[in-house]
Amino acid sequence: MGDWLKMTALPTSRIHVKSKPLPSKPLSIGGLVGTVGALLILLLVFTTSTVFVQQAWALQSFQIGIYAVVAVYLLIGLRKGREELAGEWTAWLVYLIPIWGIVQLAATTTVSRFETRAEVLRWGSLAGVFFLSQVVTRTPKGRRLFLSVFLGFATCMAVLCILQIFTSDGKVLWIFSSGYPDVYGSFPNANNYAQFVEVALPIALWRGLREGGRSWGYTLAGGVLYASVIASASRAGAVLSTAEVVVMLVIGLVGLRGERNKNRVRSTVAILLLVPALAGILTLAVGWQHVWERFKGNDPFGARKEFFIAAVDMARNRPLTGFGLGTFPEVYQEFAVKDIGMIANHAHNDWAEFAADGGIPFLLLILIPFAAAIPIAFRHPWGLGLVFVMIHACVDYPFPRPAVSGWMFAVLGALYMASLSDKRRTNAPPDLNRTGVKEMPLQHR
Repeated sequence: MGDWLKMTALPTSRIHVKSKPLPSKPLSIGGLVGTVGALLILLLVFTTSTVFVQQAWALQSFQIGIYAVVAVYLLIGLRKGREELAGEWTAWLVYLIPIWGIVQLAATTTVSRFETRAEVLRWGSLAGVFFLSQVVTRTPKGRRLFLSVFLGFATCMAVLCILQIFTSDGKVLWIFSSGYPDVYGSFPNANNYAQFVEVALPIALWRGLREGGRSWGYTLAGGVLYASVIASASRAGAVLSTAEVVVMLVIGLVGLRGERNKNRVRSTVAILLLVPALAGILTLAVGWQHVWERFKGNDPFGARKEFFIAAVDMARNRPLTGFGLGTFPEVYQEFAVKDIGMIANHAHNDWAEFAADGGIPFLLLILIPFAAAIPIAFRHPWGLGLVFVMIHACVDYPFPRPAVSGWMFAVLGALYMASLSDKRRTNAPPDLNRTGVKEMPLQHR
């Protein structure tokens, strides 16, 4: 028996086991999009958190990061298959905004090549944010996740704003000096902070009206956001944030028409009553006296009227080319109405400054994509914040601050993708079910 076993046994020296290496799983489109979304959020959070930094490294780091993410996605994503983005021709105008500055440089129509080059890089990074936002929010799940993260971050900033106004003495996180007597979250400017909140507030209010059992949390977030704007004492911010609350309540009431689900009606009515009550209670808690005192000022527009007149005169002088992107502070003195004793860093009216710096064509390149998104925002009310920031831009400057305009372009991209999804559903054949599989007769299934 032992000899038979020896005869049948295979010699160990002749056994060769070839181990195949495990195939490396390539990065899927879903994984790539998720990575892009995380990096986009991180970069937007970074530029918002460092908005008080006056050194150039903060803005440059944000811009380099956006350009790097766009480049990597284009190199990897295009090899995996193209995706339908933008959808409407008005969305493609966003990519022409920085190109206008390049045209000014090539045609030597700018009075300051240094400033215009810097503006080209800034507008290019915002166009990159728009592109990446469309990549990330092309599906309803992606849009919901992006907006949820943005709302969570904005709510944290609102809590920080309320706490710091009374205790920080102008220091961000009670540590870093902002160079100003007051600080609002990480914003040294109350108006810029209010514009940031104006973008986020409709998301909280719309979720509060639509989310059923989770509505209370979203409503609380909306109340905190609103109260933080009141505490910041931004007059335009207080008016526009109040208007946002009113508009969202009206939309909620209109949405109840024809609603037959009694539980849903009761829940919506409860939220409609809770929103103004909670906003009022939190406003009383943080105090409304400061903003009220500002409303009682003799001239609520300050020097804004003089800045606006000068910007309009600049636009009339060069209606087609402008003086060069970013050159308003340098050219302003030539067109100043009177000496106001301060440096005019911006016209405090972005639309007039766009016309002064880039002429009417540049103004239209920015205005048309945002104006075309207004009907989409009324179909998707979470995006209505863009409408109110556009109004706020008539008396201040949200666009030059990527901490505000970065989120604006991100939400703008999400709105265009929501519109594209609407068109796909509308144009889908009636015999397609929700999964996109064609319905077949029962005998053929």
